[in-house]
Amino acid sequence: MSESEHLRQAYRAEKDLNSYQAKQGLGRKSDSTLESGVDEMVDKKFPQATTVKYGPGSTASGSDHRPVPEDEGGTRDDRGRLPHADQFQGDGGPEDKVKLESERRPGDQDTLNLQDMKREGLAK
Repeated sequence: MSESEHLRQAYRAEKDLNSYQAKQGLGRKSDSTLESGVDEMVDKKFPQATTVKYGPGSTASGSDHRPVPEDEGGTRDDRGRLPHADQFQGDGGPEDKVKLESERRPGDQDTLNLQDMKREGLAK
């Protein structure tokens, strides 16, 4: 598919999903839609394979204590336990992340300024 065809497809999907009917949930609903609150027919509107998850663990909760399911890359340890999201922080430790954020967003209230970073031992 060409890029313009992808853009047209995305525009049609966005237009359809932003329609009054889609937002208000009007029209006939299947039993599974009524039970779960998720319209699985939305999957049919996209050509590529999609999945719909609902129930516990279906959303990103912002919690680092949420177990990472095996289908999302979690691997069980020797005891059969799934890893928690806080074990997937990426390269560097928390200090590196604070330093990077402070350098990327200088002046932001949520980041440290140079004096604070020196006090914390993150800068010289």
